[in-house]
Amino acid sequence: MKLTHILVRDVLGIAEADVHLTKPVALFTGVNGAGKSSLQEAVRMALTGDTVRVSLKKEYGALVHGDAKDGQIVVTSDDAANSITLPGGKLARGLPDDPRLPMVLDAQRFAQLDGKARRAFVYELMGVKVGSEEIRRRLVARLFPTAAPADADTVRLESVIPMVRAGIDAAHKEAGDKARNAKTAWRVVTGETYGSSKAEGWKPAAVLFDEAALLKLESDLESLDGRIGDMQQEIGAVEGAQHAARTRAEQIAALHESASQFARLSDLVQRADDAVAEFQPKVEALRARATGAPAGAACTCPECGALLRYFQGALAAAGATERDDEAIAKLPEYMASLTMLQNAAQNRRKELDAADTAAKQLRAIEDQVDPDDVPIDIDARRRELAEMQQHRRAVAAETVGLREQQRAAAAAAETEKKAAGHHADVRAWEAIADALAPDGIPADLMREALLPLNEQLATLAQMSEWADVTITPEMEVLADTRPYALLSESERWRADAHLACAIGAISGLRLLVLDRGDVLVGAERDRLLYWLDDLAYANQIDTALVFMSLKEPPKALPDGIESFWIEGSAVRSVQLGGRCMTTTS
Repeated sequence: MKLTHILVRDVLGIAEADVHLTKPVALFTGVNGAGKSSLQEAVRMALTGDTVRVSLKKEYGALVHGDAKDGQIVVTSDDAANSITLPGGKLARGLPDDPRLPMVLDAQRFAQLDGKARRAFVYELMGVKVGSEEIRRRLVARLFPTAAPADADTVRLESVIPMVRAGIDAAHKEAGDKARNAKTAWRVVTGETYGSSKAEGWKPAAVLFDEAALLKLESDLESLDGRIGDMQQEIGAVEGAQHAARTRAEQIAALHESASQFARLSDLVQRADDAVAEFQPKVEALRARATGAPAGAACTCPECGALLRYFQGALAAAGATERDDEAIAKLPEYMASLTMLQNAAQNRRKELDAADTAAKQLRAIEDQVDPDDVPIDIDARRRELAEMQQHRRAVAAETVGLREQQRAAAAAAETEKKAAGHHADVRAWEAIADALAPDGIPADLMREALLPLNEQLATLAQMSEWADVTITPEMEVLADTRPYALLSESERWRADAHLACAIGAISGLRLLVLDRGDVLVGAERDRLLYWLDDLAYANQIDTALVFMSLKEPPKALPDGIESFWIEGSAVRSVQLGGRCMTTTS
């Protein structure tokens, strides 16, 4: 960024500064309090919009010089310019904005950043893209240099890669958390405190288990179950046969009782039939007398055709009879007696039929009985069954014990397998966490990013003859291997100048602003001015603005440097006598 014109009116300690820049390096000098820092801050405000002495916009009025109503800043680069007016503070931007500008406008800015901010800035400065795919590629290359990752390793990588979007630190923390979780899981499974050496090849206490004995017991148990089942079936069959025999005996007794009545019932049936046969004609005769109808059956004489009646074995001429009142009175009683006799005869016949049926059934049952059947001693069978069942209980109890041992052995094997899996998780996640740690892939990225930056710093050190400034992967700033925090004020100033100049060169801004250059005296001040002149001569810088307290304007400077004197809140150009450099502190 080549600045060609700076206009500052009524801002801080500057009432009027209308500076046309004709050389790459501009040296602004003046006594203490003349307004050098005011001019430097005005340039920064116009290029970035940042203010140094106030933080709130409502305080911008305090930046206006003296009793002036408003202030103005215009910084021009060729045909474009940025301008800002006070107290409004509105920035009109004509120059391209660049997030790296603050680092070249304030040389101390980089050293003031913490390590995380330095790392982020270097990544941005060097164009390092810390994307998910790049981190995945580097993780695979670091963790699996000779073979492709296994499926489980791929799953682990894919679970942590999305965290890279939140930063490598977030992914590193995620991997570390998962390693700790795996250690916790190992402790839960084993009941012991995790240790990497202990976990390697860890085995639970041995569980003794005789598989052959279990197989034999299970075979014995199966055989016993078969024998017990057969015995139970046999006993059940015997009990069924005994029950059938008892039932048959009871049936035979009942049938025998019924069949034994056959002769008696036959006699009773005959008597009942005889009684009915004897009494029925009497009833018929009495009914004939009662009704006046001739008794007997009507028939016709085959010779003469006369009407006859057959009654009680004799034929007689049919003739009209009269109704007998006595017969009418006795007929119901005779009819009831006849019915009683008929019912009795019928009942006797039913009893006789039942006795006959019982006799037939008895003969059929007796024919079914095998006289050669030998009765089985069921009590002996029951005792034998009880002994087998008792033996089975003993075998079953022993089998249960061995199965418990089998389960314990299987559980021990499963515990060993789980513990080994959790230990593998711990190692894998720790390897991923180590790879993502600051001294892992981030350090690789940083070394790659820092290489051109440190090379640029080394080149600047050769030109300036100052200490060689380097930035370590841990984001520590060193000057000739000495930590920045241990440097003197002037050593820090020179290191900051190198850092700002290198950032300007790599970023392409080619702009450098150095305030408080008066911290250097004597030969070191000369080296500063010659260094800046060499940068301009080598075309490594477009614009350098240097601010330094001097008692009087310099009388001579290198050809690439022009001088401006600040006095009475105004800036004027200084005419130099020649190349020989003379400055008075």
